[in-house]
Amino acid sequence: MSHFERFMVNRMDNFAENQRNLHEFCATNFHNIGDRFQSMDTHFQNLDEHIEVVQNQLFELQYGKED
Repeated sequence: MSHFERFMVNRMDNFAENQRNLHEFCATNFHNIGDRFQSMDTHFQNLDEHIEVVQNQLFELQYGKED
């Protein structure tokens, strides 16, 4: 194999390795973003539940408990 051919093969190998690393980096970060959105969704659900409890308490304070 000539010097130029070895050079080109090495360049292509380096390019392929960089592409694999970039793919892994992107996949990891998109997964992390997905986890963060899931965490935010959980927090919003908890907030909704707390808001509902507070609304019920305010209603009971305003109108009294219905027996």
